[in-house]
Amino acid sequence: MEKDDVSLQILNPRALEISCERKGEKEEKSEGYYVRERLYGSMQRLVTLPSDVTEKDAKASFKNGVLEVRFNKIKISPKSRIEIE
Repeated sequence: MEKDDVSLQILNPRALEISCERKGEKEEKSEGYYVRERLYGSMQRLVTLPSDVTEKDAKASFKNGVLEVRFNKIKISPKSRIEIE
């Protein structure tokens, strides 16, 4: 896989969809035979995240076949009291 084949999408604050599509062609010629092979395949995974995240300042890197994605957690404000009038 190459980094251009991989797509990331946040579906909700706790779900990340990773999808990729692979296309390739292999051709081999030799004396007495000729082989041409086309390779196609796709993959899709839904990853549940341990806490709510935001896409703001999200970073992804792809190096040597390893995909690394970093998110910022959504900060939940502490409970506040509402005074009754």
